[in-house]
Amino acid sequence: MKKWVLSRRDSAVMIAKIEASLGLTLSLSKSAQADCAEPEAGVVFVRLDEYEFVQSGDSFFPYLGSQASLALFPAVVVDEGAIKFLINGADVMRPGIRKMDDWGDAGKLVVVKEEKKGRAIAVGPTSVSGAQAAATSRGECVKNLHHVGDRYWNAHKAI
Repeated sequence: MKKWVLSRRDSAVMIAKIEASLGLTLSLSKSAQADCAEPEAGVVFVRLDEYEFVQSGDSFFPYLGSQASLALFPAVVVDEGAIKFLINGADVMRPGIRKMDDWGDAGKLVVVKEEKKGRAIAVGPTSVSGAQAAATSRGECVKNLHHVGDRYWNAHKAI
């Protein structure tokens, strides 16, 4: 496993990449430095103050263990019956959704939470717009990109 700290200049570049990739603005000081760890080839965890993101290839997404990072994204709440499927990698289907924030266009990242305690169990891009999801009662709404117990979750344990 490799670990390293980026210089301030390289950290600013990394922050700009993350913000551009995710379409958001992080409220970080100019002196924020990125701590990086690569527990396995192709998977890099980037920690910026209280935020933590996963870089896989050129894409970034929030790590499920980082509450601050997850709070930056809209949420979808699923019923108890959907949990076992989601933690095995299934996508989020409309019948399992109890509540959802409006996420706008398709392709936006959302956090999938379980209904009872509100814990995040998955993260993924939406396959339909928020308006389409609200208007329909069937079909896939969110692709499962990262879930509890997946390779990213287990790789983070090595850090």
